[in-house]
Amino acid sequence: MKLLFTLMIPALVLLLLGSCQEKLETFTIPEGHVAMFGYGSLMSKNLIETGLLDKAYNGPFLPAHLKGYKRSWTFAWPTDLPLYNVDSTFTKDYILIEGDTVYPKYLHYLNIREDPNTVINGVLYIVPEADLPNYDAWELGYERFEVTHLIQGYTIEGGPVFAYKALTDFTLEPNNDHTQNVIERSYVKILEDAFGYWGKEFEAEYHKTTEPFDPAILHETHKILLTDPAMEKVEELKSGFNY
Repeated sequence: MKLLFTLMIPALVLLLLGSCQEKLETFTIPEGHVAMFGYGSLMSKNLIETGLLDKAYNGPFLPAHLKGYKRSWTFAWPTDLPLYNVDSTFTKDYILIEGDTVYPKYLHYLNIREDPNTVINGVLYIVPEADLPNYDAWELGYERFEVTHLIQGYTIEGGPVFAYKALTDFTLEPNNDHTQNVIERSYVKILEDAFGYWGKEFEAEYHKTTEPFDPAILHETHKILLTDPAMEKVEELKSGFNY
């Protein structure tokens, strides 16, 4: 009897542990779709609907977490390359400092880099495969890669989950020199729009899991429309995406 009781204890412990484990919600990706993890501008439902898709998005749009990556302002777009806009035009950006026109060397945006000890918050939603070229055009200079196994809080079924990270040539730590590095106020406003949608707790977690930047490089930018942009590098970047 004592032996039987001894054998029952570990089985009971395992049963209790199993019942205490959180049951994960299933995130199902329909056929012909992929999922996207957005951690920057792609956290904004308004941007997705009015900028990328020009139509309402009615699919799942859920808070999620990505493990193994840290978020920072280390994507750097060289301003000597034509910058793609959601209206399919190309522009060059500048700032005004005491009335003087300054062309910063880089525009900085959010990026993720590997860090096994970090978890960041973001947004999980679905994208029709036919819309991937629109996303890739918006994310020129980034690499789209699979993160299905790194999503926390959900069991993923039906397809892959993608995120974007900066290509090596577009990865750079910003300093506080606005002639070299600028973060656009318009980009930060997209993030603020996302925070308005998701709430204060989501925003607080974003700030907790994002490396800060020097406020000296945050500026309102102005654009010059390029009527005949040099597209060689842009076309090279586009060719890196597979469909």
